[in-house]
Amino acid sequence: MNIINKIYNDLGNFSLEFLNAKPYPHVVLDNFLDEEFFKNLDVERIVVNQNKGTNFKTDVEKNKWASKNVELSKNISIIVNELYKDNFIKNLGKLSKIKNLFSTNVGNVDLANYHEMYDSGFLGTHVDHSSEPSTGLPHVLNIILYLSKGWEKSWGGATMFANKNGTKIEKIVDYIPNRAVIFLHSPFTFHGVTEIKNNKIKRSSIYVDYYSKNRNPYAHLNLDFKNVWFKHPTTFILPNFKDYFPKKNRVYLKKMIKHKIKAFLA
Repeated sequence: MNIINKIYNDLGNFSLEFLNAKPYPHVVLDNFLDEEFFKNLDVERIVVNQNKGTNFKTDVEKNKWASKNVELSKNISIIVNELYKDNFIKNLGKLSKIKNLFSTNVGNVDLANYHEMYDSGFLGTHVDHSSEPSTGLPHVLNIILYLSKGWEKSWGGATMFANKNGTKIEKIVDYIPNRAVIFLHSPFTFHGVTEIKNNKIKRSSIYVDYYSKNRNPYAHLNLDFKNVWFKHPTTFILPNFKDYFPKKNRVYLKKMIKHKIKAFLA
């Protein structure tokens, strides 16, 4: 059974939409998984060992749990494995026009593929890690798949896309069950999750990232910012400059300064 909706068999059909999207290339694909498969996907009964995952309760990541070092449930594994397959990665190449795409062999134990967020959950604007953990090659694409059935728009939990500095939200993509969001990853593609309020169920999502063997992967793209790649860690942008100065947040200040210096020199 092909678990991805057949209308997405050729993502090249969505390439112009992806490449021309603002504030940076992305595409929103509704009803991403096969309707019958998604109908039988019981997200609420996923059993995870919270003690083996990673809990986040900081000023930039609040009420979030990630599946790192946790064995994924059968159905989640089926989805993640599908997103790692060569034919899907080739399809992403048609969409993005990025050459020499590949997926990591590190897997969920180091890069969490399943995430949950709860009431008052929030994820500040940030850019993810720049490089594939084992090779150091450029991180160039992300896919996020929304899984929670019955999610209401008023609860929040949407994906937000920011400007090249991460200081202004330019677009919000609502959390809709069985919606996939594929977006470019570069040192300037800041994104996050809007605050969750009054939700009655957890916000579940799958996240997979992709890499390129080309160290100049964005050369073909007409972007509103530098189309260059450089190495950096996950870097958060706090809402106000004064927020960096409490001792607990100085790590974000250091990473932000290093990121700005590299961006200037790039």
